[in-house]
Amino acid sequence: MEELFKAFGEYIKVAEFNSFEFWIYPIGTLLLIWLLTTIGLKIIPKGKSKLKTVFRIHKFWIVNSLLIATIIIGLLCFWWATNYFAENPIQLSLLISLFISLIIPIIIFSALRSFFTNEDIKEIAQQPKTPIQQEETITSTKKSYRRIKLFYFVLLIGFLFLLFALNTGKNIISIVFDNSGSMESKNSIEALSETFDNLGKNNEILLTTLEGLGEGSSGGKNTINEIFAIKNYSQLQAGNVIHYTDPISAKVGLNQITNQVWGSPICESIWKSYLYAKTTLVNENYKNKVLIVITDGDDNVGNSIPSSKFFFDDEEFAGYYSPDKTFIIDYSDGAINPFLQKFQDAGCETFIVTNTKQDYLYALNATLNSFKNNWYLVIWVIIITSILTLIALLIEPKKIV
Repeated sequence: MEELFKAFGEYIKVAEFNSFEFWIYPIGTLLLIWLLTTIGLKIIPKGKSKLKTVFRIHKFWIVNSLLIATIIIGLLCFWWATNYFAENPIQLSLLISLFISLIIPIIIFSALRSFFTNEDIKEIAQQPKTPIQQEETITSTKKSYRRIKLFYFVLLIGFLFLLFALNTGKNIISIVFDNSGSMESKNSIEALSETFDNLGKNNEILLTTLEGLGEGSSGGKNTINEIFAIKNYSQLQAGNVIHYTDPISAKVGLNQITNQVWGSPICESIWKSYLYAKTTLVNENYKNKVLIVITDGDDNVGNSIPSSKFFFDDEEFAGYYSPDKTFIIDYSDGAINPFLQKFQDAGCETFIVTNTKQDYLYALNATLNSFKNNWYLVIWVIIITSILTLIALLIEPKKIV
């Protein structure tokens, strides 16, 4: 329950209240309901019903409000299923719009209910001439009042858009984790573990650590150009690459990470991870690819980086991991080094963290927000819809004595 309210607090936090897009949905909801009601009253014939214009107007307000609420529910469910909100944080705007569209029928039902008195019933039904006609008029009017509530079933159509979540496709999340001696890994590993818990099963993890070189090893490359010259991942000694088909198995793999690494072959490990993915996952069709590098940037070949080409100068690498899908979680305490500078110059988003779990969680949440299987928004839609629907259904006509 605490996480549910925390999620709502996050919608408030990220909402852009000063933007046009935020307010267009609530205002548009009111205007569209009014417009549909006005048009409907003009073009739809009255029919043979003896119910008067007052009842008809109230009915149109209720029905059109429910139709708009259905559209809003459909948008919320569809955009949730397609991760639209990761780039456009308008959840709060749509939830407010949903509330408006469902509170209007409650107001209208309450207003219509007040007509059920001996005197006011004449406003919504033909005036009876005898006591028997009076009784029949009251009975038929109450039945018509209650029949309007059947339109609440249309709201279920909006929830059908959740089915789009069944076709989200597969994603590959490549994480290069600097587990060298200069890194304190405990909090970052805990943050990764918690993040993996919240990822959907359609996310595969390619986890690369820096093991491979021994003390005094001559197997490591001396310059970044030497690294880029390698076209087969098996020819690179540094970097331990493991492919996990789901986040849960990747979480288990985190327990095997140590800091028994000689030096910091970060570039070599990134290149090996890329060559591994390009070779062994070539037949996989991934909807999204993202590369996350968690490091302090102190690379073995750092001195050669300023005067050499970099990862994104390789067209195939840039096609596989574009700069806008590459993220650096920088544990250098703000220090400047060629490795980190090159990624920043390429336009990669960088998160500077201290050695706290919360810092790492914030960075990971920001990079993987669109990959999470977070049902809290859907739950809020169900809560708002259920409560306001129940209130409306409980509003009954007054008992005419």
